[in-house]
Amino acid sequence: MPGDEEQRMKLWVLISAYNGEKYLREQLESLPHQTLPGTGILVRDDGSTDGTRGILEAYRKQGLLQWTAGENLGWARSFWHLIRNCTDADFYALCDQDDLWDADKLETAVSALEKENPDLPALYCCDVRVADENMQLLKQHMTRPEKTDYPHALLRNLVPGATFVFNHAAMKRLRQYDADHLGIELHDWTIYQIIACFGHVVYDPRPHMVYRQHAGNVIGPAYRSARELLRKAGNFWKGSKKCSRSRQALRLEKAYGADMDAACRELTTAFAHYPEDRGKKRILLKRNCIGLKGLELFLFRLLVLLNRL
Repeated sequence: MPGDEEQRMKLWVLISAYNGEKYLREQLESLPHQTLPGTGILVRDDGSTDGTRGILEAYRKQGLLQWTAGENLGWARSFWHLIRNCTDADFYALCDQDDLWDADKLETAVSALEKENPDLPALYCCDVRVADENMQLLKQHMTRPEKTDYPHALLRNLVPGATFVFNHAAMKRLRQYDADHLGIELHDWTIYQIIACFGHVVYDPRPHMVYRQHAGNVIGPAYRSARELLRKAGNFWKGSKKCSRSRQALRLEKAYGADMDAACRELTTAFAHYPEDRGKKRILLKRNCIGLKGLELFLFRLLVLLNRL
């Protein structure tokens, strides 16, 4: 990790790189064109075996970034290592190694976050344009969530982590989460949940980056037809076999339960313990505590009954 800066950075761009030689250069070339001054780039190589480290060293020698090498921790824990070990800044942005950012992405995000109370955690996220692996545009928009509150965050991650920019108050909350001890499956989902619980999520419906869709990271676009609605139902069911939502809520309860307000704590404990606690299960079944409707509400209650949430 970098040493103490003479002057605190305005913003750190945090990148976890792994065997990224195919796309990494293109993303790194887009970052110096950001219109926000005072931005630094910090990369952790997660045990790459290709030419990624050589690329990073070449850019370091040009003074464009700082990087560190580490053992292979996996995508989520590698990002969390960056979160817990980078030096302080006013803002922080997550960046994937294979996307392309618009020049105004960071400036737009920081402008929105500076309107928030700096003492409370705040997260900015935005829509993206979707392209194929050759950067041929597929869709002008990917997702537009109806709500970004904590109950919806417990259910699923609604926006790509590559769009995330958050303030230092949020970073202080995130650093309380010990991923090595508690475990972590999806770093962006965890970030989204923690900030939604203790602060505010700002969603920008305008895309400010291109998400590269390829075999290593395929995600689905927003649904706009009956066929895509069925795909959405499948995505809702996806992951339920391992009770990932319940497991995730249990981690949040262990890390933050004592600090949550009453409403967040009640819902978190209901998600975490409903399989063995009938009272918790009744909370999820009898109250529409998330504000779902139609097919989603039906599937949610079915997953609760089957202990598959």
